[in-house]
Amino acid sequence: METKRDFIWKMGGQQGQGVESCGEILGRVLAQEGYSLFSQRLFASRIKGGHTTIALRIAADHRVATIGESVDCLVALDQETIDKHGTEVREGGVIIADMAFRPKWEAHTGRIFLTLPITEIAKAHGSLQMKNITALGMSAGILGFPKEPFFQFIADRFGKKGEHVVEENKAVFIEGYDTAAKAVEGTDSIGRLATPEKSEQLYLLGNEAAALGAIAAGSRFMASYPITPASEIMEYMIKVMHKIHGTVVQTEDELASCMMAMGAGYAGVRAFTATSGPGLSLMAESISMACMAEIPVVIIDVMRAGPSTGMATKVEQSDIRYAIGAGHGDAEKIVLAAAGIEDCFYITQEAFNLAEEYQTPVILLSDLEFGMCKQSVPVFDENRVPIRRGKLVRDGLPELQKGEYFRRFADSEDGISRRTIPGVKNGMFLSTGLEHNDYGKPAEAQSDRIIGMEKRHRKLQTVSKAIQPFTVTSEDTDADLLIIGITSTGGAIDEAMDMLKDTGKKINHLHLRLLSPFPEEELRPYIEGAKQVLIVEENLTAQLRELFASHFDCHDKLLSLLQYDGTPFVASTIAKKAKEVL
Repeated sequence: METKRDFIWKMGGQQGQGVESCGEILGRVLAQEGYSLFSQRLFASRIKGGHTTIALRIAADHRVATIGESVDCLVALDQETIDKHGTEVREGGVIIADMAFRPKWEAHTGRIFLTLPITEIAKAHGSLQMKNITALGMSAGILGFPKEPFFQFIADRFGKKGEHVVEENKAVFIEGYDTAAKAVEGTDSIGRLATPEKSEQLYLLGNEAAALGAIAAGSRFMASYPITPASEIMEYMIKVMHKIHGTVVQTEDELASCMMAMGAGYAGVRAFTATSGPGLSLMAESISMACMAEIPVVIIDVMRAGPSTGMATKVEQSDIRYAIGAGHGDAEKIVLAAAGIEDCFYITQEAFNLAEEYQTPVILLSDLEFGMCKQSVPVFDENRVPIRRGKLVRDGLPELQKGEYFRRFADSEDGISRRTIPGVKNGMFLSTGLEHNDYGKPAEAQSDRIIGMEKRHRKLQTVSKAIQPFTVTSEDTDADLLIIGITSTGGAIDEAMDMLKDTGKKINHLHLRLLSPFPEEELRPYIEGAKQVLIVEENLTAQLRELFASHFDCHDKLLSLLQYDGTPFVASTIAKKAKEVL
């Protein structure tokens, strides 16, 4: 039987039918066995009901960072799944359809189309709720995974409900497994994966990685308002924050969440909030105040499709322009972008360091594909990003003279002033959103204004030296084609690079992590050295290209590949465009 490079499994039905839990169990078991995984869940923008799918890409000997394209095994709990996703199944692949809804598909030539008794098996064992375990067993049987690891997971998951429930779920799994395995007996078109070596790894959402990054960074306060697709960050923090003596506050709106996080940051606590585009819009005035008052705060923006409510459960990278420009006046701040689900952990820690070192708001961009998709990643290195608190002074300040305050906003060569927090002896100062002098007192003299504006601007000039501003496949700058992306396009770009190996051209991939202040000096050799630059982004108005075009005058070679239908890029789309450019 053929050894496959990877499998793509997909299941669809209505929300509430156990689709997501089936994919979650399959993913968690295979992650424990050492497989490399990437999962993607898609669902309707509504509270209950509507079509939903979960897909899982499984590899044994290489790491996967995108869901891929051709499905090997599709499990359908309703006709809509077949109608919408049947054509995604590759030739030789398998479609398992629950015979209970009398499935129909005329175009299944070259695919194995099986109508199997998913509902009937679950019903025979006493509960329709076991349909997902039946489907799980069928999936494992079709793909050739051993039964034993699933038995252990079932025992762990249902153990609290009693031995009878555990045994019934095992029985359902076994019957589903054997039924499906028998149905494809003698067929070898599916193939098999190699058995990987077991290795310690995590299987988690990008949102969970970001939450863990905040905890590792020493954050002990989060204020947030629920919003798709960022809510899991707050939900995870609620589960664990009490264990580390921290606090999570669910606020009445996003404006309050930002102001609360700023208040905690002012008081010396590493604090943050998490939101998506509509919430970031509400925070603009608060962000301006944090820029003026030089208050450290981290704002995680998990981008989704806009404008307005847009498509709340679909991916887009259209907050780039707004994140950089959020706030009125010259509200300069730091804007970062996570380069991968693993990087969500590390760059979140860096965001907290930069917020305190530069005494400014830091907006960290993620997106729905990172936030709501799971990937298997190596166990995080908690010591990779040490905590740095910048010029925070806690003691040893000279006595204040009568009527004096601490010179909290004193000008300095690097533009960064010493900072104290409430309660530090001799560290008293005023803090306001008005223009101010060294002590924080409101001041509108021309000299005060010029000094304050130039100081706040100057302090951000070294940010690109304090963080890795981008990742790049090759340090060689003389590429025939340089492909640039941010956030979740990285996995598809990397796979497109593999597809382009036989072109004989030199192709490089640069993934941006620092958007503002823009790392022009570090980027220039790559931009000027490339013959063509293809900027891949998920929005209509080429916001990332606009950012590059505002800093480099070689506009004729800054090309765009845009997608704004709410779906993530696939590698073949990027490879096709790259070949056209080359």
